[in-house]
Amino acid sequence: MKTPMKKVATRLKLMLNLETAVLFAFAGLITLGCEAQVKPGEAVPVSVSNPDKFSKYWYAGEAELNRYEVTQMRYGEKRTGEAVLVYVTEDFLPERQVKDETGQESSVSVMKLNMMKKFETGIYDYSIMTSVFTPIDYRKQPYTLKVSFSSQDWCGQVFGQLNLRERTLEYQWRSYFEKEGDVEGTMDATYFEEDIWTRLRLEPQTVPLGEVDVIPSQEYLRLMHKPLKAYAAKGDLSLLITDDKIGKEYYVYRLHYPELERTLTWRCDSKFPYSIVSFEEETKNRDGQKETTTAKLTNTLKNSYWNLNKNEDSALRDSLGVKYGVRD
Repeated sequence: MKTPMKKVATRLKLMLNLETAVLFAFAGLITLGCEAQVKPGEAVPVSVSNPDKFSKYWYAGEAELNRYEVTQMRYGEKRTGEAVLVYVTEDFLPERQVKDETGQESSVSVMKLNMMKKFETGIYDYSIMTSVFTPIDYRKQPYTLKVSFSSQDWCGQVFGQLNLRERTLEYQWRSYFEKEGDVEGTMDATYFEEDIWTRLRLEPQTVPLGEVDVIPSQEYLRLMHKPLKAYAAKGDLSLLITDDKIGKEYYVYRLHYPELERTLTWRCDSKFPYSIVSFEEETKNRDGQKETTTAKLTNTLKNSYWNLNKNEDSALRDSLGVKYGVRD
């Protein structure tokens, strides 16, 4: 059905069908450092619907670099910032929860995301980093294995980490705030908000749907000083079709936390490699005022950035649109 509007968005509920699992073997080269790593001759299980495309794209010995323009709400005002998301596949030791650099132990292939966000608040700035390690064979290992987080501003720094071992989440939290203090404990395994960024890239249909318990992002918990725990949420995945000449299609994923009065929206391409083109967070600040934080994809590069560390390579920052600070 068409209307006079220039662009019409049609929401179509997805018929989720993940009945087919595929095994795909890939041989890679071992090199030490922060680069992608796959053992030579190792059979890498891939449960995704496009194993050939996935292997050629993600097991090519390169990382995908994405730069986002961010409008961050903080202290009741909009802040201009940027985020860089680095996606790369690695061999990961599930027991020790570290990258496999020697090949001496049994490892799993994971999608690793390093997300770095920077924004200013008046005279001082924030630097926030989140790392996510999600198994690629999500049928055998449906939960993300590790999420780590750190935040630095001129007041001090905070560090948090969650590790999954045998369906139990072990967590630790280090903070300069008295009420947050140094905390360690365990909780039942559940979904992480942070791994939605990796699940969408692996296979959009693997995001948590319906009524689910989700641990909000460590960034949100830190900035809003909320307790670390799982909150009741509702996830909804739809297909958005724009009625224009291009006929672009997107997956739209929404996650709503009733208790927190917070709604998150991701939009990603409906075709592989499912690039996330935008993100939005609608919530209330501690004064009860509605706020919206947004992130929009501006640039993407794919390369072995760990080899591009010479002064002459800094020109690639312009190609990615990355600044030394938030300001020009």
